[in-house]
Amino acid sequence: MSSRAASGSAFDRVLDGCAWIACALLLFQVASVTLDVVLRYFFNLSIGWITAANEWSLVYVAFLGAAWLEREGGHTADDSVLELLGPWTKKPSQHIGWILGVFVCAVLVYYGARVTWNNYVSGAYDFFKLREVPVFWIYAVIPFGCLLWLAQLLRRKL
Repeated sequence: MSSRAASGSAFDRVLDGCAWIACALLLFQVASVTLDVVLRYFFNLSIGWITAANEWSLVYVAFLGAAWLEREGGHTADDSVLELLGPWTKKPSQHIGWILGVFVCAVLVYYGARVTWNNYVSGAYDFFKLREVPVFWIYAVIPFGCLLWLAQLLRRKL
C-alpha cells in the first residue's frame, strides 16, 4: 500500500470517527431533551445544563459531520438556476463552488483557531450557559472540523 493510500485510509478513519461522535451527540440530544421534558411535565423539575449542552452539541454535530458528509457526497445543491442557464454552466459552477468552499473553510480554520486560542489564553468561560466548561472547548471544534472539511475538499479535487 502506498503512503498516499495509507494516509487516505487513516483520514477516512478520522472522518468515520467524527461521524460516530456526531451520531452519539444526536442520540444524546434526543435522550436528554426527552428526559428534561418528562421531568418538567411530571415532576416540575428541570436539569439546567441540558439546554446549554444541546445548544453546543449542535455546533459539534455540524462541524464534526461536515467533512464526512462531503466525502459521502451528501451536501445538497440547488441546480434550478443552472438548469435554466443550460448545460454549459454545470462544470464552471462546480469549480466556482469548490473554490468558494476552500476559501470559506480556510477562513473558518484561521479565524476559528484565533478565537479558540484567545479564549484559551484568557481563560474565558460561558457564564450564561455552561459555567464549568472553558469556552475554548466549545469553539475548538470549528477550526478542527473546518480543517477536516478543507482537507476533504482538497482531497476530492487533487
